[in-house]
Amino acid sequence: MLKHTHVFWTIILGCSCISSAAQQHTFNLERLEETSTITYTTEEGRLTGNYVSIYNNGIKRCEGKLVNGYRNGRWIVWDSTGRKRMERIYKNPFEFERIFPAIPNEGPIPMLVKNQYRIEYDSDGVVKYAKLKAEDAQWRHKYWRYLGPVGNELLFKDNWLLNLFFEKAKSRSMELFNTADDRFTTLLNADSLFKIIDNKKIELIAFEIKEENIFDMDRLISEYRIIGICPIVKINGQIQQLFWVYYPDLRKQFGKEKLQINDQAIKTLDDLFIFRHFSSTIIKTTVDNPYDKFIKDFPNLTDSQIQLEQEQQELILIEYENSLWIWLTK
Repeated sequence: MLKHTHVFWTIILGCSCISSAAQQHTFNLERLEETSTITYTTEEGRLTGNYVSIYNNGIKRCEGKLVNGYRNGRWIVWDSTGRKRMERIYKNPFEFERIFPAIPNEGPIPMLVKNQYRIEYDSDGVVKYAKLKAEDAQWRHKYWRYLGPVGNELLFKDNWLLNLFFEKAKSRSMELFNTADDRFTTLLNADSLFKIIDNKKIELIAFEIKEENIFDMDRLISEYRIIGICPIVKINGQIQQLFWVYYPDLRKQFGKEKLQINDQAIKTLDDLFIFRHFSSTIIKTTVDNPYDKFIKDFPNLTDSQIQLEQEQQELILIEYENSLWIWLTK
């Protein structure tokens, strides 16, 4: 059964300012133990470019560059006294060289050691996930994101991704899940769905993504893992969540969908999602959200405050990892 959804009016508002040109932003993040002023760059709505945060005493907290929200190149973190605590050079989101503190050549191996994980593709052409143990997940929170057409032209051109879902569902090579919840507990009968929407004008509005962000204490690195994707469409003037698909089950098929874009790391549709080559807005998170509300449903927030909360949630992820580095090197 299709579910009417009404959460997206504020999200569209938050995505409407996306620009293809690089834009610099400044944000005062008050949720840290010591307030930090953050200057960061976006391109096409993605966290891409220079990133600097400064303690309220004027001392620099961190400096580095982001690509699609992931750390890239040289990153340095200092404590509030100005003492350097961590320096790394990121080859890609999942591989880095540790510069400081130096790794001792002899004696007991400290907790901060070389990251042994290396990107490797399996026989299906998808990146192998690093093995993750629950006890190593120092930070583990879920995020729901809204992906509109702006900044995601490839996914929306000629309804490419939606039509790919339809094709896989009709061939029984992909399962669809009911939108009654996003826990992938109830299968949706594809034949029944297509009978409902047959001969109706369907307008693709957006995609919703459910994912998890994890800081792995074994590799000492933060990463996203997408859990599910949900097309949002307009049928007969009504905006609806159409179905959920479980992303881990799609990766093998997405690895066969070849892409040609201006990014050497991204060769397939699975690469696009793994390396986060998309624009999105956080609409919900489990961080400080005991009542499981969408951000737009937080009490007494104006439209501008909703956008500020969405921005803040993005930056908390980065600054939390900086705090971990400081804690780990005490």
